[in-house]
Amino acid sequence: MGIVAFCPNGHRINVKDSFAGRKGLCPTCGAKFRIPAAESAIAAVGSALPTARLLELAPAVVATLPRVLPLDEPAFAPASALAPLAPPPPALHPVLAERPDLTWCIAFPGGEPTEPLPAESMQAWLDAGQAEGTEVVWRSDWPEWRPARDVFPDAIP
Repeated sequence: MGIVAFCPNGHRINVKDSFAGRKGLCPTCGAKFRIPAAESAIAAVGSALPTARLLELAPAVVATLPRVLPLDEPAFAPASALAPLAPPPPALHPVLAERPDLTWCIAFPGGEPTEPLPAESMQAWLDAGQAEGTEVVWRSDWPEWRPARDVFPDAIP
């Protein structure tokens, strides 16, 4: 499937899944960065896409579909036999949680701002450790951009 990552300067890079967690080099500007795990990259980029969300939900939906049972098999399985549901999404940073309905943008030094992102994608960006503190962020209810280090002081090293 591949991972979509962003270098510190905001360049979008498509990387093979086998490079998840390794250090990478941006082919555009030569900046070094850590390639996020495939799961966090999907959360960061894919959560904005309805198709990706449907694919995440597909196993749970298929599990709820009725199936034809042989006559000697019980119609209902005990709760202990059911597959566990996916874990709940990670908790949002307090700034993200105060208005999770608003969109965000990130601008990297010397790069273009990202497309609008949902709060879950911002949380995935913070969780992936890609934030360095030199970026500026904007929320749709803010009149101006703010330094990421000021907005997320406890989440950025």
